[in-house]
Amino acid sequence: MILSDTAVRKSTAVLVLALLVFIFGVTSYLGLPRESDPDITIPNVFVSTSYRGVSSADMETSVTMEIEKKLKGLDGLKKIRSVSAEGLSSINIEFVTGTDIDQALQDVKDKVDEALGELPDDLDEDPLVFEVNFSEFPIIVFSLSGTCGLPCLKKIADDLEDDIEAVTGVLEVDVTGGVEREIRVEVDPAKLGHYGLSFAALEQVVKSENRNTSGGALRLGQGRFLLRVPGEFATPEDIFWLVVGAHDGQPVYLKDVARVTDSFKEETSRARLDGREAVNIAVKKRSGENIIAISEEIDRVIERRRATWPAGTEVTKVVDKAKDIGVMVADLENNILTGLVLVLVVVFVAMGLRDAVLVSLAIPFSMLLTFTTLSILGVTLNMVVLFSLTLALGMLVDNAIVIVENIHRFIEQGAGRVSAAMRATGEVAWPVIGSTLTTLAAFAPMLFWPGVMGEFMSYLPLTLIITLASSLFVALVFTPALASLFMRQPAGAGRGDADAESAEQPVAIDSFLLRRYAATLGFCLRRPLAVVFASGLALVLLVQVWLLVIGLEKPVEFFPEVDPKGMYVNVETPEGADLDYIDQVMQRLEIAVAGFDPGEAARDRFSRADYLQALAPQEHTMPSGLVHTAPGDLANIETLYMKGVVAAGQGSAFDSNTPSHLGIRFLDLQDRNERSQTTLDTIRRRVAEIPGGKVTIATEEQGPPTGAPINIEIIGDDFAVLGETARQIRGLLADLPHVRDIRDDFNEGLPSVQVRVDRQKAALFGLTTDAIGFALKTAYNGLDVSTYREGNDDYDITVQLAEADRRTVDVLNELLIPAPDGRLVPLSTLATVRFAGALGDINRIDGERVVTVKASVDETVTTGPVMRARAEELLADLPLPPGYRVRFTGEFEFQQESEAFLSQAFAVAVLLIFLVLVAQFNSISQPFLIMVTVVLSLGGAFLGLALHRQPFGIIMTGVGVISLAGVVVNNAIVLIDYTNRLVERGFPLDEAVVKAGATRLRPVLLTAVTTILGLVPMITGVSFDFHNLSVAWVSESSQWWRSMAVVVVWGLMVATFLTLVVVPSMYFLFERGRERVARLGARLRAQGRDGRT
Repeated sequence: MILSDTAVRKSTAVLVLALLVFIFGVTSYLGLPRESDPDITIPNVFVSTSYRGVSSADMETSVTMEIEKKLKGLDGLKKIRSVSAEGLSSINIEFVTGTDIDQALQDVKDKVDEALGELPDDLDEDPLVFEVNFSEFPIIVFSLSGTCGLPCLKKIADDLEDDIEAVTGVLEVDVTGGVEREIRVEVDPAKLGHYGLSFAALEQVVKSENRNTSGGALRLGQGRFLLRVPGEFATPEDIFWLVVGAHDGQPVYLKDVARVTDSFKEETSRARLDGREAVNIAVKKRSGENIIAISEEIDRVIERRRATWPAGTEVTKVVDKAKDIGVMVADLENNILTGLVLVLVVVFVAMGLRDAVLVSLAIPFSMLLTFTTLSILGVTLNMVVLFSLTLALGMLVDNAIVIVENIHRFIEQGAGRVSAAMRATGEVAWPVIGSTLTTLAAFAPMLFWPGVMGEFMSYLPLTLIITLASSLFVALVFTPALASLFMRQPAGAGRGDADAESAEQPVAIDSFLLRRYAATLGFCLRRPLAVVFASGLALVLLVQVWLLVIGLEKPVEFFPEVDPKGMYVNVETPEGADLDYIDQVMQRLEIAVAGFDPGEAARDRFSRADYLQALAPQEHTMPSGLVHTAPGDLANIETLYMKGVVAAGQGSAFDSNTPSHLGIRFLDLQDRNERSQTTLDTIRRRVAEIPGGKVTIATEEQGPPTGAPINIEIIGDDFAVLGETARQIRGLLADLPHVRDIRDDFNEGLPSVQVRVDRQKAALFGLTTDAIGFALKTAYNGLDVSTYREGNDDYDITVQLAEADRRTVDVLNELLIPAPDGRLVPLSTLATVRFAGALGDINRIDGERVVTVKASVDETVTTGPVMRARAEELLADLPLPPGYRVRFTGEFEFQQESEAFLSQAFAVAVLLIFLVLVAQFNSISQPFLIMVTVVLSLGGAFLGLALHRQPFGIIMTGVGVISLAGVVVNNAIVLIDYTNRLVERGFPLDEAVVKAGATRLRPVLLTAVTTILGLVPMITGVSFDFHNLSVAWVSESSQWWRSMAVVVVWGLMVATFLTLVVVPSMYFLFERGRERVARLGARLRAQGRDGRT
């Protein structure tokens, strides 16, 4: 072959190229950004609109629906979801996969701008439009706690925010919890009415007086002086003496009608860490940046700042993606290196030191070429990329084994090193290229996987294609060149070079293994039909074995269940609950999780001392013998943090967790004393009876977001009917075994005080309901009228009613509404006040009102798809009112999309493999019998799933089957190609089949064994920890990829048997049949000629 022949002749240039590959590869590997999950773009854009104090029904009609109308014509639009809550409208616009997110973001902004004219004039601010990216979720969450108080902690957090945002690669920093200083002007409505003043008058005075005004420049002599009128408040006391009006010829000061307090803004959230008050700092990174490098720099920033903090201040990493990534990368690196060692051991034992070195060099050089290419493409080093390298590990040496083994055979038969390298490589070059192309053909369709799941998994085929193409280049260029230089040559070999014919003889069948194999194959050739029939029967039996062992109970899973890194206790409190109520519920949950009697916690029979004692650090011994301290009596818990929120923030309406929740972080996998599922079940029992809200359990999501296993949407117009239907569906789901955490997003309603305006009376004074509503909103919610500056910090100045007045209804009768002509009209003259109910959060999908029922499934017993099918059967008999319907979404949508794609991808992969084989052999029959091995190898896949008691995973097993299709044909290609060569050289058919099998036996076994051993650490979870020089008995990454590895390993084991026994038998059967047909045709033609004569 030209490429390999040139490489052998220019071996010095190849050595220089190898050095360059080494330099560029190592540099690229060290520079590749590390991430846990792939850096993928979710084609979602959010629109968030704040309108404080407005009911959800009014938010729906005045804000949400107006924006939705404009969004309907967007290009690439897939779905619009919205939540109208009290004071907040949240809209999620989902686009079809492949949409340019930057263009989509701009299109949404343009549509929202068009809608501004239809929105209320007194919005707090214009709607906020932003996109969502995986990389923009927090990579680190710090929790600040200590004894200096929340204001102090908040000040420390704000200072850290500025420092951290200056770190290269940090996108933004969010600070939550704590209290924020505010200068509040609390108005007395009775005094305001006495002096004939309005809220608007106070607001205007405060705003206009707190300004620095420039008067230009003043020339004095030869100098030029700036003329300034400083007006900004120097101290909060300056506000007391502002003149806000006049009464009976005397000035009215602000202190006469209001009280100025230097206090804090009203709390909307609270946070605690292990029972201590805390402030949280969430750090987000820019897309494509290195998390580990960012984390290390932030740690240095905190260490520099720590010396300035008050004594007792502590900072704890509640979420640390850098640590998770470090563990994941180290785990996968250990699996790769352990697999590499196993592969090298086998190669060294089977091929000897020098040949083994030549073969093993294919691994690092292929890897280094891959790292260089990934760096050029801007791909990060994440868990999908690292597993792809693990999957490819054993396959990287396949081509090199075939070539080195063939060169070795040529040299043993008398050829010189250079001649052997060129002839042997040329002999197997096209089979090696064909076998690599079939593998690439299997993975190529997966590059076009649609949806978020495709964004996540597409890194696997991309990495494998790059890696295997690199291994082909290494095998055809580096391997023959290095073999021509360094392979051992027996004395006297190569002198004058043996002729080509003598150097191309099959191996002599003179060893015990070859004799046993030849005898077995000869036995099968005498009864090929029986062998083929037995293989088909074995496939059926192995599938049946899987069904009996696991398939009937857990036939299908969507995504593998892994031991979670953490969990959440989510709380949905009643609509209208204030922060104190929410905090009380959260304390019950905290103390129950920590081990306090749940019954006593549910009845609030605990004191502050009981609370602190339950959450006090306790010592726990880890499996390694080391001791760690953590709150409560559960040894697996590392930290327990609480977040209580009155009103959800922007975009949080679509979060998987409720705004108020307990977050529980577990220890690293190897440090846990029991399975996380056991700890999770214990916590579930402890919080089951805690009153005060709907309490559900959720595990920390890993991998791509797929939604709840059971997600049922109920569509209709009347929320009362939707709520009743949701109640019925919850009851049906509760009867299903292993279904838990059943909840819905229906809100019973929010208590409200309605001010009914008499429009006729209001019109007499020139007032409208909108003007009256704005005056009430200003009085109760307050209005930020100006800013007080102190040093480098700014604090809001707010005008509103005093807190005591905001908690009563009677004050409404004292409020005066300013009319356009300046008169002040008592509200009681214009309206009546009564108590009523209001709708809670209103959820809409594509313009229709929707209530969603969700549930999780105990994946240790059954799977989501199984219970979802049971739920569909139950709902089929549920009578629905006219105009109402239900549909399954969430994980179900992703499952359908992935099933459809993977089925098509498998069909396309098989077709592409077949086309490559037809081009390779210029035949239809021989590619067909190779493709039969793909089907028969599925028996091995199901055998592996049965032995490991695993269901058929739609994602992981499905991808494994497609991968298997490309791998199992490789050895068959090499075997049949050599069999054809022997037949063409005149060997009898049966002898050609046996000798070809014997000649290719060792490379076939070696390539299969190396691929299998490369994946053994991923299946067992056991590897050698090269970082700590110890044995790692658990592997976090293996939980993700075990199903795929099992399918490839066991399928390949069966396929190896098929290649060595069944494929030769089928080849013999086909060729013998063709010979008989040819002889019969010749006989008939001869008889025809005899008849004519």
